[in-house]
Amino acid sequence: MMRILPSRARLAGIGLAFAALTIAALGVVVLLDLDRDARVHREVILAQSDKDHLHALRAHLLELRSAARLGARTGDAGTFRLIERRAADTETELAALERRSSAGADLPGMAALASTSRMLVMHARSVAETRNVHGAESATLLAQRAEALSNDASGALDAVLSSLTQRINERTERQLEVGERLRRYITGLLVVATAVLGGLYMGYRRVQWREREAQRRIEYLAHFDTVTGLPNRALLADRLAQELARARRSGSVFAVLLFDLDGFKAVNDTWGHAAGDRVLAVVAERARKCVRASDTVGRLGGDEFLAILPETVAAGALGVAEKLRASLEEPYALEGAVAHLSASLGISLYPANGDDSEALQRAADAALYAAKRDGKNRTELASAPQSLPEAGQKSAA
Repeated sequence: MMRILPSRARLAGIGLAFAALTIAALGVVVLLDLDRDARVHREVILAQSDKDHLHALRAHLLELRSAARLGARTGDAGTFRLIERRAADTETELAALERRSSAGADLPGMAALASTSRMLVMHARSVAETRNVHGAESATLLAQRAEALSNDASGALDAVLSSLTQRINERTERQLEVGERLRRYITGLLVVATAVLGGLYMGYRRVQWREREAQRRIEYLAHFDTVTGLPNRALLADRLAQELARARRSGSVFAVLLFDLDGFKAVNDTWGHAAGDRVLAVVAERARKCVRASDTVGRLGGDEFLAILPETVAAGALGVAEKLRASLEEPYALEGAVAHLSASLGISLYPANGDDSEALQRAADAALYAAKRDGKNRTELASAPQSLPEAGQKSAA
């Protein structure tokens, strides 16, 4: 009996020492992985910031090209001032990207992008002087050269963006791998740890899972609708605010097109909400094909959608609306059934129907209500100029 007790004590001591060493080793490994995860996360944030600068640079280049073309054609002093502003914006974004490149950021093709962009800036800035000295024809040739340089810069910019996107994907995969390793380590820790550590592990796992899921959901749901994949209400509001700001700066016009489906409730009532979601997904696919790449179409909620059509007058908006109305009138294939729907559309114009987001959406909503009231499957303008034909389009047969 006297021999057994010391042996048990030694075994207990060895067991405690082994558990302590195991916990310490696992703790070190976990801390190292957490450090790797933090570094990768910082890299993803920096890469995303670079992408934001590149997208801003693309917008400035496109606006600079348009301003150069307009200045060469009209010789307007305001347009020349706009050229200078866009040139300055372009140089600011280039400087930020070059600082990141100098600091060690991996931006393949940055030298070609910077060179082409600066050539575009130089040509655009020369339009005013060329037009004044050599005339509109020479300025137009210079603007055409600037447009070609813009296309080259867009190609170089796409290459840099592609590289950044690939890097973000790789870093994201590394983050997931680190998370999986952490899960295995902590699972091993549970095997040798006490019930208290088990409780801590479960709490950690729950927080980790919630944060990961929340991050994924926030990243997607903050901007896109899960059923259709289109921009959601929040992103639409942001895009509309951006278009308002751009239109105010440039003095341009644009259209807001609001539409919903006639008879959508019957689809849900007859075939269920899964069929309704399928119809909404098809509507999104058709709507994308009916607008330009520069347009934005998104889902406000239910069966209500909104499209923002930059630099579009009433006639152009009516053309898009008619194309969209005809596309949405085509049959919808469901499982074992075919649904037949139509769409009613309302259009408002900036600045004729309002100079802020709420006013434009109210005007479009009122036009949509008028289309519904007058028989559905129609398009209505909130306020049509006298020279245009009637806004209402033909009803469905």
